[in-house]
Amino acid sequence: MVATLAPNVPVHAGLHDLLATIAANPTPTDTPIPPTATAAPTATPTNTATPSPTATPTEAPTATPSPTPTRVPITSRAIFVDQDAQIMHIYENGIEVKSFPCSTGTGQPGESTPPWSGRVGYYVGTFHAFGVYADNGWFLFKSAGDILIHGAPYVWENGQKVYQDMDAFGNRPASHGCIRLRPEDALWLTQWHPQGVPITIAPRTKAPS
Repeated sequence: MVATLAPNVPVHAGLHDLLATIAANPTPTDTPIPPTATAAPTATPTNTATPSPTATPTEAPTATPSPTPTRVPITSRAIFVDQDAQIMHIYENGIEVKSFPCSTGTGQPGESTPPWSGRVGYYVGTFHAFGVYADNGWFLFKSAGDILIHGAPYVWENGQKVYQDMDAFGNRPASHGCIRLRPEDALWLTQWHPQGVPITIAPRTKAPS
């Protein structure tokens, strides 16, 4: 399968390697089986009239339902994180279907997001760290600490979630090493069920601004 990139998406060697890998080793999924075609009923020849014709009842043909159109099955999925652009790209069957602004590690000591290739791990859900909460966490790997994908950090004030660093998404790294997403994008990713999906995190080559 040839990967199709959306317009204006930078070309990265890591992205080509990721898509080439999933094309060569697709993740099997259930493929809808189209209904078997039913042969059309054979016409019953009309009896020739005889001196004493007897009416022969003809059985009406049973209606055959039209086949239901089936969508193209998802045979491979992938995630690519561009740290320079601070964008997460989502692929199905080699075609980009979503892109989310993200925010990765600041690059300060102990707060980097290392380049990495692997598969998305287990669902963490809501957790508390560094004095804040975050929802829709997905474990990736261990570095200086646990590296996750998760929603924006927040604190509770008067029974309301107050999100932090919302201006960072797509603009600047602001995390302790995890890959942050906006709350609605983190929820979408969770509903996409990414566990086991191949992911590549490209290295950050831009100097901090």
